[in-house]
Amino acid sequence: MKTKIFGLLILAALTLFACKEKETEMVAEETAAPDSSEYDKKVAVIRAFFQAHCDEDIDAQSAMLADDMKWSPPHYNGNQWLGKEDLVAALKNYHDNFDNIKYAEGIVMPDSTANGFWSGSVFPVQSANASAGILRVYGTWTATHTESGKEIGVKFFNLSSVNDEGKIVQSSDYFDVNGLAVQIAAEE
Repeated sequence: MKTKIFGLLILAALTLFACKEKETEMVAEETAAPDSSEYDKKVAVIRAFFQAHCDEDIDAQSAMLADDMKWSPPHYNGNQWLGKEDLVAALKNYHDNFDNIKYAEGIVMPDSTANGFWSGSVFPVQSANASAGILRVYGTWTATHTESGKEIGVKFFNLSSVNDEGKIVQSSDYFDVNGLAVQIAAEE
C-alpha cells in the first residue's frame, strides 16, 4: 500500500512539474530614438502655413508649397490628386470669401484638448515606425463669411508631408465642405 501511495505522489509531482509553463524571459530590444528635431521642423512648417492662411497671405502660403506638390481636396473627386495651382486657387477662394480666419490646434475632447500633431505609429506592430514622414494634423477652423457676416466653423483633419527643403510636398484634407454651406445658408 505504501508503494502505491508513494508511486501516486511521484506521479502527481511529475505531473505538476511537467505542466509548469516556462517563464518567458523579457528581452529588451534596443530601438533608435525618434528624430524629434525632424518632427518639430515639419510641425513648424505646417503651423507657419496655417498662420499664413489666417493672415490671408497667399504669397507666403504659395512659397511654402513645393512646385510639384500633390493635394487631395476635402470633397470627393474620385480620389484624383491635384497640384499646387489647384490648392492655391482654393486657398485664394477662402481668402476672398471669409474674414477673421482662425485655427485652433488640437483634438477637442469632453474635458480637454489633445495634441494636434501626430506622426509615426505603434500599431500595427508589423508596420510600426518612428518616422516623421507623414504628419497627422487635427484642429478646428473658424471664420466669418464675408457676404452674410455669419460665423462658421469646421473640424479639420489633414495628412501632410514636408521635404528636406521645408516645403509641403503632399497634403490631403478632410473636413465637411457641405457643412460650411449649410452654416452659411442657415436661417437665424
